[in-house]
Amino acid sequence: MKKLLLSFTALALCLMMSICVYAKGEKNETPSLDSISFNNATINEAFSKDVFEYTVTLEEPIVTPTLKSYKINGNANIFVTYEENESKHQSGILVTLEYENGAVYYKFKYTNAPTFDVNSNNLLASAGCRLGEVYPKLNDSQTSYKLYIPKDLTELEFAAAAKDTGAVCEYIKSYNISTDQEPTIQVTVTATDNSVRVYTFQVKRLKKTCKEVQEIMDSPDFDSLVKGELFWQKPSYIIGFACVIAGLILILIFVKIAKRLTVTVGDEDEELFFASEE
Repeated sequence: MKKLLLSFTALALCLMMSICVYAKGEKNETPSLDSISFNNATINEAFSKDVFEYTVTLEEPIVTPTLKSYKINGNANIFVTYEENESKHQSGILVTLEYENGAVYYKFKYTNAPTFDVNSNNLLASAGCRLGEVYPKLNDSQTSYKLYIPKDLTELEFAAAAKDTGAVCEYIKSYNISTDQEPTIQVTVTATDNSVRVYTFQVKRLKKTCKEVQEIMDSPDFDSLVKGELFWQKPSYIIGFACVIAGLILILIFVKIAKRLTVTVGDEDEELFFASEE
């Protein structure tokens, strides 16, 4: 009877511990956005992870606000896009916190409507997609880029925003593609003076899966998906290229030495021949 009681007690303790571990896991399963801030925009209300709609005041109404800092509790990705009104002008920021089992969305509506001064600013402030990387890094001089994505990504959600809140940014936002498709995404930015700039983003497949890319991005020292992966950046290519250059240099040196050894001004017997004539 005593052994039975001890066995029952041990079983009960194990069950309680399992419940506690499960409850703890359930508690930490859903990530949360604990804080967030933007460049060129001040959140008017106190931020809370359980409140999903806010207003923001733009310091410079014509400049697109960008993500400044954030803190995530748990494993999740953060992605910033911009909401538009009926005239296709920016009206707010949409922040997506995406994790394994779902996503939450935080909206930040502009309180001071941008004043659309006439100008020729048709530059992009941001462009990209989840689990993707634009290469080279977006800049003011180039309009053609590569967009590197995982080899098994089939639902591509693209997002772009103009630097000027008054400019109109037009593009296709969603693509359903097969694993062997690499479409070209076109983004047209029209400034307030109607000048147009067209950007292209050629989709390229990495040799990594979505899961592998996610693990790389979650790494604390993550820098780039593409850096060091392009064939001319790989060590084997660099070593091979260096060997070819070194080989060419050696050949040129050999040819130069050979010329010095084989080319003479005249025949060695020529002087004696003419001496005998005299």
